[in-house]
Formats: sequence, C-alpha cells, structure tokens
Amino acid sequence: MIGRLLSGFLFLFLTAAIAGAEVPQDLRIISVEPVKSGIYAVASVEFPKTWSGPAFTVEVNGKPVRMRQVGGGFSQDRNMADLMFMPRSAGRQSVVVKCSAGGRRSEARAGFDWTPASLVTILGHTGQREIITAGEKLTVATVNVTGVKIFFNGKEVYARPSSGDIQTLSFDPDWKSGKNVLTINADKWDGGMIAKNFTFFQLAGGGTLSPGESAFLYCGREGTKSGPFYDVKVEGGSIAVAQGTTVRRDIIDRDGWLVSEAWVAAELRAKKAGTSSVRVYVKHHFLQNMELEREFSIIVGER
Repeated sequence: MIGRLLSGFLFLFLTAAIAGAEVPQDLRIISVEPVKSGIYAVASVEFPKTWSGPAFTVEVNGKPVRMRQVGGGFSQDRNMADLMFMPRSAGRQSVVVKCSAGGRRSEARAGFDWTPASLVTILGHTGQREIITAGEKLTVATVNVTGVKIFFNGKEVYARPSSGDIQTLSFDPDWKSGKNVLTINADKWDGGMIAKNFTFFQLAGGGTLSPGESAFLYCGREGTKSGPFYDVKVEGGSIAVAQGTTVRRDIIDRDGWLVSEAWVAAELRAKKAGTSSVRVYVKHHFLQNMELEREFSIIVGER
C-alpha cells in the first residue's frame, strides 16, 4: 500500500515537474545598453512565443518614458524585442518593462548604470564643407547640454529653444557669398564643454571657391537597388568632380526621434580661376531616365 502511495506521489511530482518545464517563462529583460549615439538606451526583452500582439511600455525610476520598438527576433519558443528610450538622468537607473498581450499582463525589472552622452548637431545638414545654393533656415539640435551659444560668421545668434528631450533652435542665417562658418558652444552635464564649427559655401549669387579648395554637393537621399540614382556633370575646366561618397545627416523623424539618414554626395574641387556649370541629374527608378534636377554655376577665384 505504502509502495503504491509513494509511486503515486512520484508520478504526480514528475507530471507537475514536466508540466512546469513546458510552461515558458514570462517577460524577461536580457540587457539594457546604450545605442551608438549614446543619447538613447535599448532594453532587450524576451517573452513567450505564444503571446500574440504584445504591447510594451517602459518606466525609468518609476516614471513612464517614450519608447519605440527598434528590433527583435525569435528562438524556438521565445520572441525578442528591442525597446529604445531616453533615460532622463545620470547614474544608477531602475527600468520596468510592462507587456500586455491577449489579456495577459506581465512586467520585468532591471537596474543599469547610465552616463548620458552630450550631442550638438544640425538637422538636415552636415556642415562639412557643404555647398548651399539658396538661402535656408538652419536648425540646431542639442541633447544633454546647457548654456548653448550660437555664432554665425562671428556674430551671436539668439534663438528660442524648444522644450522636450531634444532641444531645437531655429534661425535664419545672414548668408554671405562664399564661405560661412557656424560655431556652437555648449556646456556638458559633467562639467566639460563642446565647441563645434560647421562650414558652408554659399555659391549662389557670385559665391566663390579658391583654387585648391573643395566642397561637398549633396545630391539626395541614398536609395535602394531600384533607385534613386544620381549623377553630377561639370562643364568648364575650373571645377572637377573629385569623388562620390555617402554622408550621414541627422533629422528628427515624424515621431520625434533623432535619427540619421544616408545621403549621396559629390566632392567638387576647385582647379583654376574661371566659371564652371554644375548639373545634378536623378533617376528616380532604374526603369526611368535620368532627369535634370538642378543646375548652378561655381566661380573659382581668390577671395
């Protein structure tokens, strides 16, 4: 009798153990790490593959923060998701990820150390010897800095900063023909400083390049194998197309996140005094023809 009872208990124990082993774990945080720019962090989580339509939220130090899913994956029985967010302070942080799926609610907690990176950039431009052919407004974006001061061609520019995680300051530059320099100074949270110079060449209306000088012409957003494709043609011996390249420029997307996008650029090099005509062509799709998108002249001479 006792043997039968022991056998029965053993059978129930093994059955419960096997059943428990088959039940997947709930939500789990695998890691919390900074992304490349250092202004955002990513919480990588995993959860049962049987959960359908999971919706996530993220809290840092007990407060909800903006979040977007930027990646994921799966294994045999688990799904993964990468959740990007911006911590609001330096030091030890407590992150809580909550998930709602199919009427089920689950959460996971983790601690991580955060050192916020400071960033100063220009939206929609690189300012790296960049050719400008029309008067444009400039917008400076800053993250995790204070005391921002902007100077354009040596004169201080006063702009009202926006609020939010990413501060933006927009202004209408007093463009002059030829070389223009934008300088941005700011204080980091850790007591350090940032000083950046950005260079533009305004070549419309008589702007010049000096012999031996080079500047970058941005053609358009980098496409796929289907297009768009770009070509730059130069007439006249004063300017040569030195090389084609790809650059990255920062933008704030429609959801309010700071991201970078790839643009196709051509380096133009001033050879000798004179005037050259520059034409930019674009083929929007490989089945279409090249079309003239814009045309302008560059004068090469001593300033």
